[in-house]
Amino acid sequence: MNAQPADATQDTRHRLLEAAILIFAEKGYDGAGIREIAQRAKANSALVTYHFGGKEGLYREALRFIHQRKHSQVVLLPPPPEPDAPGARPAAIQGLKDYIRAFVADLMSCPADSEVDAAAMALIGREIQMPHPVSAPVLVEFARPYMERVLALLQILCPDLDGDARLRATLSIQGQILHFRNSLEFIRLITGDPDFPKDLEVLTQHFIDFSLRGLGVPEAFPQPRP
Repeated sequence: MNAQPADATQDTRHRLLEAAILIFAEKGYDGAGIREIAQRAKANSALVTYHFGGKEGLYREALRFIHQRKHSQVVLLPPPPEPDAPGARPAAIQGLKDYIRAFVADLMSCPADSEVDAAAMALIGREIQMPHPVSAPVLVEFARPYMERVLALLQILCPDLDGDARLRATLSIQGQILHFRNSLEFIRLITGDPDFPKDLEVLTQHFIDFSLRGLGVPEAFPQPRP
C-alpha cells in the first residue's frame, strides 16, 4: 500500500471513525461490516486493518474517539482530599457536590447537532446498558476514574462503611444520574413534558441533596438557628 501524506492519512482515519460510529450505532457490533464502514467513509476497506488492526480495534477506537471529542467537566476537578488532611470532611462534601454537578453537565452536554453526534450518544448509551465484550476494556478505562473519585470521597464521608457498602453507595449515586440521562425521552413521555427538565440546576441540586441525605451527612444541611 502506497504511503499517504500525514494529513491525508489522518483525514482517512477520521472518516473511518465517524463512519464506524454511524454504522455501529445503527447495526451494533455484530451487524456491522468492515466493507460497509469503509464504503461509508469512502475509503479502501484494507485501511481498517492498516489503521486499527481490524474490526475489534476499530470498535474500541471509535468509542475512544467519542470520549476524546467531548470536553469532560469531571476531569477538570481537583483530586479528592487525603483522608487525614486538615479539613478533609468539608472538602469531601464540596468535592461530592462538585462531582455530581460536573457529572450531570458531562452527560447533558453531549452534542447532538449532527448525525455523528446523535449516533455517538446512541452507541454509548447502548454500551453502558449492555456492554459488548470487545468494548469492555475501553469502558473500564473510561469509568474507573469516575468510580475511584466517588469511592475516595465516600471513604472520608462514610468511614464506617466497608468496601462493599461504599461500592453500593457509589453505584447508587452514579445510577440515579445515569438512569435519568438514559431514560430522558421516556421520562418526557410519561410526564407529558417534552422539555423536561426545564431547570437542570434544580434537578442537579436534587441529585446532590438526595445523595448527601442518603449518605447521612447532616452537616451538609445546616439547620437555621432558632
